[in-house]
Amino acid sequence: MSYVRYIDRTRAYYAAEGYTEPYNWAHFEDVPFAKLTKPLSQCTVALISTSDVAIRQEGEAATSGDEATLIGNVYSLPSDTPEELFYTKQEHFDRVATHLDDVNSYFPITRLHEAAKAGRIGKVAARAHGVYTSYSQRKTIELDAPEVLRRCREDGVDVAVLTPVCPVCHQTISLVARHLEANGIPTVVMAVARDIVETVGVARFVFVDFPLGNPTGEPFQFDQQRELLEIALKLIETATEPRTTTQAPFKWSKGDEWKQLIFTEEQPFLEGEAYENWMNAKEKYREMKQEGKI
Repeated sequence: MSYVRYIDRTRAYYAAEGYTEPYNWAHFEDVPFAKLTKPLSQCTVALISTSDVAIRQEGEAATSGDEATLIGNVYSLPSDTPEELFYTKQEHFDRVATHLDDVNSYFPITRLHEAAKAGRIGKVAARAHGVYTSYSQRKTIELDAPEVLRRCREDGVDVAVLTPVCPVCHQTISLVARHLEANGIPTVVMAVARDIVETVGVARFVFVDFPLGNPTGEPFQFDQQRELLEIALKLIETATEPRTTTQAPFKWSKGDEWKQLIFTEEQPFLEGEAYENWMNAKEKYREMKQEGKI
């Protein structure tokens, strides 16, 4: 089976929930492209994600570093935080096919530090940046993406690796990548929803044909995660024009059944509290749109 068309699947999903007006996904013909101006071994690389990553305090699920640095939908976390303290609050992934227990399967901070230690990249930026996803494209473009750029410039970032988890996350992260590219920072997006990323239009894209939640490798498959990051780094070095997509050479170890089931009546995408939270966010977006606030 070919890759999942999430735009079609989500439109059908919402229609079944009684939404008569389909969501209009961002689409651009022109795509900005920033050239790499020095070797990656001399570059400071930032990790930017919409995976709702936070930090545990003393073994408890308390966040540190996000609320204190939150401006709009953007927050920052120290990139040298021990891996075991990172966790995610993200609910919108394929809960049947996979899990988010391994932070490096969606937020490859350890893999980046390994690349820095090996001399493949110069160093990891002092901060990693999170962006809470938004249905409002205008808010992402006009407020959140410029804030990410500001923080990257503060940290002396030369290159950015960007990762999403949920469907709308793919749009948000792609819009942020476009803004960074337009302002001279080369980017690579590692993602699983190919149709959404390519509809928005980004400079460099590593398509990983895995379930929602694991854009940088299967959980705890560390060698695979390293290979995927290397594919992304090579793409930064070799791409000569925008809309350059590389498909990762890996297949999901448990087969392709998840592609048939995701966003179907047989396998609801979200259930219980997660479903209620998602639909409340969708309703809030619709109300704000009707009021002309977005």
